[in-house]
Amino acid sequence: MLALVLVLALTQTPVAQPAPAWSATTKEAAATEANKRVLAAGKPLTITGEVVDVSCYTQLGKRGEAHKACGAQCVLHGAPVGIVTADNTLYILMPEPHHPRRDGQVSLAKEYAAKMGDTVTVSGMSSEHGGIHTLFLAAQ
Repeated sequence: MLALVLVLALTQTPVAQPAPAWSATTKEAAATEANKRVLAAGKPLTITGEVVDVSCYTQLGKRGEAHKACGAQCVLHGAPVGIVTADNTLYILMPEPHHPRRDGQVSLAKEYAAKMGDTVTVSGMSSEHGGIHTLFLAAQ
């Protein structure tokens, strides 16, 4: 019985996930010293907030349950997805690996269209550049 309790305890213990970091392709894309400085300013960050489509949110203030269907369609058709935190900070979500993102090989659209209007917690590499908050997430 003790062995069963120990096995259950061990299988239910969360495994620590490594902190997010910039991918090799993102580091490679930092071709100039200025690029490297911007990249170096990025930090791992975990945020919690509502999933929104950036276009309707910034243009019309749309969000919440009443905007789920429209927001999902906007994201599925190319609008960027974002997270609005409790302090009303908007983070634009982007797939982290630079070359796959650039080449259209990774996307966050399907995953986050299905979560439109929901409150989620996500972790990635943060960047604040030119007053824009962006969170780069591991993507497939």
